[in-house]
Amino acid sequence: PKPKARAFQMTLEVTEEEADVASGSFPVNDLSSNILFDSKANYSFISHKFGRRLALHVDRLDSALVVEVASVKFVPVSECKKNIVIYLNENQFHDELLPIELNGFDIVLEMD
Repeated sequence: PKPKARAFQMTLEVTEEEADVASGSFPVNDLSSNILFDSKANYSFISHKFGRRLALHVDRLDSALVVEVASVKFVPVSECKKNIVIYLNENQFHDELLPIELNGFDIVLEMD
């Protein structure tokens, strides 16, 4: 099946060379996190490892979403974590994130 979502796997070094992404460390639910802001992502994601640290309730999606990871792998996602609070420059943003395996970042945020 054709994926409905894309999550690009990048390292911090690669983000410094890319014009359409940015990254940084920001508090998320009062925990420090490494966030990738990615204009190519069409959903926002949280790593399984960081998601467990937040200890938030996991909600089931109405139907599973197929996520293309690193342009070669397809992963079904059937859960989301809600009530995520991201602090950016004294502003709070509330988001729900899809848990997947991420390399190098705790969170990938979709940018419009």
